Amino acid sequence: MEGESRDLAIEIQLLDREWTEKLQNVKLPKMEEIHMQCIYRVPPNIREYNPKPYTPQAVSIGPYHHHNNYEGMEELKLKYLKGFLNRTELPIREFLAKIKDLEEEIRVCYADRIIYNDHDFLNIILVDACFIIELLLRCYEEEEEDPLLQIPLLGAYICIDLILLENQLPFFVLEQLYNLTGMNEKLLDITFDYFERRHLANVCPIESPKHFTDLIRSCIISSSEFGLGKPEEGRVVKHVYSASQLMEAGLEFKLSPNKSLLDLTYSKHDGVLSMPILIIDDMTEVLFKNMMVYEQCHPSAGDIIRQYFEILDFLINTEKDVEILVDKKVIVNLTGDVNKVVTTINNLCSNLPTPGLNSHYLSICNSLNEFYENPRNKYKAIFVHEYFNTPWKIASTIAAIVLLLLTFIQTVCSILSLF
Repeated sequence: MEGESRDLAIEIQLLDREWTEKLQNVKLPKMEEIHMQCIYRVPPNIREYNPKPYTPQAVSIGPYHHHNNYEGMEELKLKYLKGFLNRTELPIREFLAKIKDLEEEIRVCYADRIIYNDHDFLNIILVDACFIIELLLRCYEEEEEDPLLQIPLLGAYICIDLILLENQLPFFVLEQLYNLTGMNEKLLDITFDYFERRHLANVCPIESPKHFTDLIRSCIISSSEFGLGKPEEGRVVKHVYSASQLMEAGLEFKLSPNKSLLDLTYSKHDGVLSMPILIIDDMTEVLFKNMMVYEQCHPSAGDIIRQYFEILDFLINTEKDVEILVDKKVIVNLTGDVNKVVTTINNLCSNLPTPGLNSHYLSICNSLNEFYENPRNKYKAIFVHEYFNTPWKIASTIAAIVLLLLTFIQTVCSILSLF
């Protein structure tokens, strides 16, 4: 027994020493660090369902995907770095010193552990930040000999990669390096110009964003006339009738002139749902999926983009629903495939928790359901669905009505002939 006690004491002593060394450099959690986090890895349950919308295809930015660069991209980054240094005529040490000063602040922006040491991390930030700034400047100045302007497809892939949540640098790093150059234009204006030319932004946000994913989202929110980006407690809606059901009941869909796609409006007096234009193309899924994951991961962001697509997901279930909204010019389908639009909209919300809708959206959903469930509108919808839903049904119904009318006329004529 005495030997066992001695062995146990030795084991505890060794474990005590091991844990003391392990915890020596561990810092206590700080709320300010959590609030600074803004660049996240996509949660596994979402990424595993479909990793492609979250994975860079051409260029990796920052530490999460540093090893996934497209062939030849590291060389192109170095050329842009050299171009940026030649443009500024500043020694590289000034930019290195600034990044070193900001290193701790940069690191806490990444919610997941960074595996790179100080030396490697500094080099990653330097090369990627200068590449982005030089790219923005070349596009802003419409540099005719720029390699990416000569290869539009590669430029398009890079633009897509720059909005991926996992593929970000904090925007303040770009701003502080850019400000060292003393150039006149604000970096936010130059960045907005880059994304506006690619039809990804329409109103420049007032405040600097946390990164490019946040920038695109902020542009959508900033253009809202109803201030819908503010976080608000909401209620979950389990059902809204589809566009085709609502139209059969007599509801009218109308294109809204509002710039923000968030600004849905409903007129009870006229039975009209007004919707700003939504362009569906090959970038739509990547763009909005990354914004919605950012909303899920960032505590203070709110979930307004997710709420908007929850409503759209209710309205669109079939190709007919899409065709109605395309016909009303609410949706512009650049995919060339109606079914692809249905799939895109329905897949956008996959594996994401159902949001509670803000008071504005909740009122619209309740009003749409009330419109359809009004007995007069509901029976009208049933009648339209049963007898006028397809060209064949329309033809059959008209033929039956004509036959019934002719039979009635024949009967009347027969009766009159008796007198």
